[in-house]
Amino acid sequence: MLLFDYLQGRVALALLCLGLAGCKSPQVTVHLSGGYQEVAHPKRFGRQVTELTRVSLEHLGTDGKRTLIWPDLYGVNEIIKDNLAVFVGDKAAVEDGDKVTHPRLFAVQFPELPLDITDEVLWRWSKANGKNIAKTLDKFSLVIPAETNGGLELQLEFYADEKDWPNQSALQLDWNQVAEIMHAVKAKGVPEKDVRWHTPYIGEQF
Repeated sequence: MLLFDYLQGRVALALLCLGLAGCKSPQVTVHLSGGYQEVAHPKRFGRQVTELTRVSLEHLGTDGKRTLIWPDLYGVNEIIKDNLAVFVGDKAAVEDGDKVTHPRLFAVQFPELPLDITDEVLWRWSKANGKNIAKTLDKFSLVIPAETNGGLELQLEFYADEKDWPNQSALQLDWNQVAEIMHAVKAKGVPEKDVRWHTPYIGEQF
């Protein structure tokens, strides 16, 4: 049910776009805090929306300039604190010659590039739970961020095929720990581009 609940925001945006299918502009913008905004991009055939909406994350400057942060959010559940945004985005990669996408956890402080903090988060979880990092990375399925207890709670989902491995688990971080994770990715990561959208970001792999 966790994944279903997480995707409700995207479905709501899709329904909103269905209602606006007859309007001149197919895009629907939801303004967030810190200058960030969600932009829904419904695919249309004539006057009909033909499939679920792609939602991107942008930053809107005080001068009106729009800057793309990430082109395809995995659900709509950003956590924003001042100018920091934490979000889950679909990231494309080439596997066995095909382009596939995986949900990854990103953090961004505009105007810097988004940071893929997924592996650094999983390393912390595996250390806290006495799990092998390689198996943790292999079993990881999805992460859902939420702002709780004055910090960031990450709900982790795994492909569990072992009795001693959880299907779901949580990692609670304070904002100083989030800053430490971001600093580690900046120090050890390298500039990359998503292979589908060519969006630049800083990535780190263990």
